[in-house]
Amino acid sequence: MMREPKLEDLTVDETGTVRRRAAVAREKAVKITITIDTNSLSALRKASQRTGVPYHALVSRVLKKDLARQTATESRLDQLEREVKRMKRILVA
Repeated sequence: MMREPKLEDLTVDETGTVRRRAAVAREKAVKITITIDTNSLSALRKASQRTGVPYHALVSRVLKKDLARQTATESRLDQLEREVKRMKRILVA
């Protein structure tokens, strides 16, 4: 079992705190109302209980990750389409 640290041994990382607060201030959040299926909500709530992160924050994380993945996939697809066009021009010539 872990012991609790002594309060006098703890230090405050003021620089890190300032950086984190600035990062949070830059991330503007907008509250919305969405309809979500019960299975997904249940899974998010279970993950929330397991991790200690509020489920609405998990929803935001999931959306960010999926959008980033989708952007990367679209970028790769665009690259492949350009390559196919280039190869077609070479084959036709």
